[in-house]
Amino acid sequence: MGSGYTMRCPKCSYKFHAITGIGFMFPKAYEETVRKAKKGELGTELQTFFQEHEDGAISAENVTLCCTKCGNLAYGKDLTMYVPKAKISDKKDKGKKPGDAPNKDIVYVSWMDLEEKYTEFAKYPHKCEKCGGDMRIVDEKEEVLCPNCKVPLEVKEHVMWD
Repeated sequence: MGSGYTMRCPKCSYKFHAITGIGFMFPKAYEETVRKAKKGELGTELQTFFQEHEDGAISAENVTLCCTKCGNLAYGKDLTMYVPKAKISDKKDKGKKPGDAPNKDIVYVSWMDLEEKYTEFAKYPHKCEKCGGDMRIVDEKEEVLCPNCKVPLEVKEHVMWD
């Protein structure tokens, strides 16, 4: 399931667009995200995690991020790291191979697998591009404040798919 939205500030006209979730393209997005993480393209934290936890997994969901220091909003991947609750003996047990995926050989770990078969190891340390502060994942039901005026943003457009 995925959703997209546009939020605007009623006071200063600040506008923020975000798409959360991924939908049917999740298997491919997961595979690409893990590949980048293992190569170090997403930071040393994830690269080290996969070197130390070969059977580890990450959340590749799209999320909205908010800086705890300046309130800047950004769109990105969750990237929370997980380790299995029990030893995964075979690569085929790690994830699913969906029949409707563009490449039937894609192995991925779904959010259901993360909940049932994995334990959270560490949150990814997202950093604000504006001020360098720590960013946190915004809950979709949470009221989001304008980074400029600190007044609640209004959802102007919202779409859901899958």
